[in-house]
Amino acid sequence: MTTDTDIERPLRVLLADDHPTNRAVVEVILSLISVELVAVEDGAQAVDAFKASDFDVVLMDLQMPVMDGLTAIREIRKYEAETGRRRTPILAVTANAMSEHIAASRAAGADHHISKPVVPDTLLTAIAEKIDALSDAESAARAVG
Repeated sequence: MTTDTDIERPLRVLLADDHPTNRAVVEVILSLISVELVAVEDGAQAVDAFKASDFDVVLMDLQMPVMDGLTAIREIRKYEAETGRRRTPILAVTANAMSEHIAASRAAGADHHISKPVVPDTLLTAIAEKIDALSDAESAARAVG
């Protein structure tokens, strides 16, 4: 039987960052791998995009207008819980790099914290690790069920 994880397809990535240059940098980095990218400018747009489509990973800035990234992460986690949707890896990608910022992003539900400026290897490795961990967890769940 073929499942979605058996089919080679581009990685679906949701990127939320209010600064066009930051979005462009991440887009260039992601162009190194096969991705289908949806980029938005604030947390509210991120939550709406997340609810409208399935993503393999979310890259979330923390300081944005309309709705900040921490609030957006909490809203996404709430939506997943309410709808029974699988947990999507969320990586905070932010200039906020102090230990209290990392703790706040984890408390909101982020799975990883990447400090800006974004280093290509750091971002791509973090994405790969989170996707691999999710695949392993889904395989284990199928084996048990």
